[in-house]
Amino acid sequence: MANRSNSRRAGATIVLVLLLVLGLLIGGGLSVRSLIARGFDATTRLRETLGISRQSLVAQLDEETGIRGFAVTHDRRFLFPFTAAHQILQPQLADLIGRLEAQHVDVAATAAIDARDVNGYWLADVATPLLANRPARDPLALELDGKALIDRYRSDIETINAALNERTQETQQSVRDAIDRINIFVAFTVVLIAAIGAGVLEAQRRSTQRIQRERLRAEREEREAQALRAAYAAEKRIADSLQEAIAQRPLPTIPTLRFSATYVPATDESMVGGDWYDALELPNNRVLFAIGDVTGHGIEAAVTMNRARQSLISSALLGGDPGAVLRRVNEELYAQRAPLVTAVAGFADAGTYEFVYATAGHPPPLLIEPGRRPRLLDCGSLPLGALAGTEYKLYRTQSVPGATLVLYTDGAVEHSRNVLEGEELLIEAAAGAAQQDEVDTASFIHATIFAGRPAGDDVAILTIAFAGVNAAGVHISADDASSAFAGRLGRGPAPGTALGRLAS
Repeated sequence: MANRSNSRRAGATIVLVLLLVLGLLIGGGLSVRSLIARGFDATTRLRETLGISRQSLVAQLDEETGIRGFAVTHDRRFLFPFTAAHQILQPQLADLIGRLEAQHVDVAATAAIDARDVNGYWLADVATPLLANRPARDPLALELDGKALIDRYRSDIETINAALNERTQETQQSVRDAIDRINIFVAFTVVLIAAIGAGVLEAQRRSTQRIQRERLRAEREEREAQALRAAYAAEKRIADSLQEAIAQRPLPTIPTLRFSATYVPATDESMVGGDWYDALELPNNRVLFAIGDVTGHGIEAAVTMNRARQSLISSALLGGDPGAVLRRVNEELYAQRAPLVTAVAGFADAGTYEFVYATAGHPPPLLIEPGRRPRLLDCGSLPLGALAGTEYKLYRTQSVPGATLVLYTDGAVEHSRNVLEGEELLIEAAAGAAQQDEVDTASFIHATIFAGRPAGDDVAILTIAFAGVNAAGVHISADDASSAFAGRLGRGPAPGTALGRLAS
């Protein structure tokens, strides 16, 4: 299709070039014709003027011949040439002067005016006295004066003829020069258009080659994109397999504490992430909770996520507060040169209604308390694996029965590319969840935030709630966690309930 389109464009270009050449040739031909016509007209007028000049010389000779014959014989029959010439000479000279002035032959026009005056002098001083047979001067002197006037008249006519001949030659040469210039222009134009045509054809050839290269490049990129999509799909299948292989135990079931969790993977298959959460029952009505997010995506993120989770659980079992737990995990990940991990780890004490936690570059926990607006808690310090020897500050939050701690990964607040807006939306969703009875808090918050929109990054949410004063009959949703996550993998119920396993 592209080649046919290029061929049509090339054909149209050639036709336009040929039309341009034809137009220039026609224009040149018309110009040559016009120049030749004007030159011919000018030459014709000059020759007509030259003929009148010669006729005026003949008429003057007839006048002179008639007067001479009459002066010798006194026979009026000799005056016939004079009479005939005398009737036409002055009108001829007037016509000659007008033509010369119109044709701007200034030298000839001046000479014609002088010839007219000379003829007048000759008639008055020579012809008239002889016709009257009463010359006022000596015949010899009269003859000499007449000869001088006739010579002057003839000199004027010669001047006129010479100027007209010169002008005729100039006109003819101008026409020839103009024709030569037009011919040169036409030849140059033809050569130029031929060069342009050759350039157009060469540009068309290069354009065709470029389009061909672009087509091949597009096909190559499409093949590479298909290969990448296949690789991403394979990577996601491997990550899902890893998630299944390293599935964690269900969330704890403690009458005085209730849990909810949800994990929604990114809709983009290339965004296989490393989000995770965990909770472990401890003696004395206490629970260890943790949530984390590995920087980057792919299989390495999934592997690092499992390594960080296992390290955190192992470190917590060794004892110490959450700050010490994160410090030990940081040293281990830093020594392994693993990707950075953000995390929150802490203890929930159902006996004292206290949350004790430490954070490592992770978004702040959110606390929901009865009768109060949800609020973000303090947080700080560097991600795990960033710098050896990092200390992690310990935070204590005294709460009340019925309070809920919400932990989440950054996908829950960064979906709009504005963290402040994301945090405000999270707070509003948490406030809405607090107004609901027997609600899966984590799933409610996620559904409120995204409202059916796809997530650009993995989102994990874990909530830990203290039971109210009347703890009997508290609904614990942890039993549904594994089946819910299996449903998202295509092996169980639909997503949206509590999730109690690893989230990549």
